[in-house]
Amino acid sequence: MTYNNIINSLFLQFPFLEKKYLDEGNYIKGLPHLCYSIVFVPFIRQTVFKNDKKMLITICNFMECMANSGDELVSELLAVSVLESIISERDLIKKLKQYMGLKTNQLLLILEEAYGWES
Repeated sequence: MTYNNIINSLFLQFPFLEKKYLDEGNYIKGLPHLCYSIVFVPFIRQTVFKNDKKMLITICNFMECMANSGDELVSELLAVSVLESIISERDLIKKLKQYMGLKTNQLLLILEEAYGWES
């Protein structure tokens, strides 16, 4: 998983999100930060709201792969466009944390400290 293929990686894992991406129009095409904040983050919210544990595990495993990708731009994308987008939604974070991997939790902790949130 690299920054150059991060949008395709999202659709390989969650093929049904590609329609939402295409429906958004050209303004997000090829722009990972917009794609993740406009397509992936609402999907995360929806999945938490539905309490779909199987999909939450899949989402958190995908985020853990992003955190461990070795490509700094991918972990930055995870931090900025995914985790920072939801960090103030404390009930959502609480539910996600139980499924997050070690590296994603470490990244979230750094953000929580930076934004003054208690874990």
